[in-house]
Amino acid sequence: MAGLKYYIIDTETTGLSADYHEIIEISIIRAEDKHQITKFIKPDFPQRASPEALKITNKSFKDLLKGEGKEAVVESINKFLAEDSSSSEHRVFVAHNAPFDRRFCHALWSSVNKIFPANSWLDTKSLAKSVLIKQGNSKPKDLTLKGAMEQIGAKAYEGAHNALIDSRNCYLLWKKAMDSNINYLTHIKRSPHSVDNNYGNDED
Repeated sequence: MAGLKYYIIDTETTGLSADYHEIIEISIIRAEDKHQITKFIKPDFPQRASPEALKITNKSFKDLLKGEGKEAVVESINKFLAEDSSSSEHRVFVAHNAPFDRRFCHALWSSVNKIFPANSWLDTKSLAKSVLIKQGNSKPKDLTLKGAMEQIGAKAYEGAHNALIDSRNCYLLWKKAMDSNINYLTHIKRSPHSVDNNYGNDED
C-alpha cells in the first residue's frame, strides 16, 4: 500500500443521524505537511438540530445561520485535496470513530451531487485500542479522543468538540500510534462513496 496520502479529519454535526442531521464544522489536516483547512457550514435544515448536539458543540440556533454554503465548502475541500496530485484510491482519511465522520462526509458530498474523493478510512479509536492492548492494557476503559490520548501518552491541545482542535488532537493520537510499530495497515478500511449510499441503514 505504497504511496498513500493521509488526511486527518474531524466534523461537528447537528446530531447523530447522517440521513437527517448535517455537518456544521469540518477540519482536515494533510499529514504530509500539516496544512489544515477548516470550514463552517450553514445547514439547510437548522431546525433539525438536536439540542444535545448544540450543547455539546457550544452552539446556539443563531450560530447555525452562519457559515458557507455546502457547494462552496465541498469545492474548496476538493481543491485542497487535489493539491496532492493523487487519487481517491490512494487517500486515507483518519478520524476518531471514523464510521461516524465517513457517513456524514458521504452525505455532505452527495447533497451537492459529488463523490467524496477518498476510498479508505482509518479509525484512531480502533488503532489506539490495539496499541494499548499491545502495551498490556487488555481492557482499555476510556476510548474517547482525550481518554485514548491520555492512556497512549499523547499530550492534547486544550479544547473539545471543536473541529479544528479535535482534528489536531486526532493527528497527535495517530502519530503516537504510528510510532508504536503496530501493524496499522490492518486498520485501513476501504469504503468508496456512492451518491446512492443509504446512510440511515449504514452499520459498522
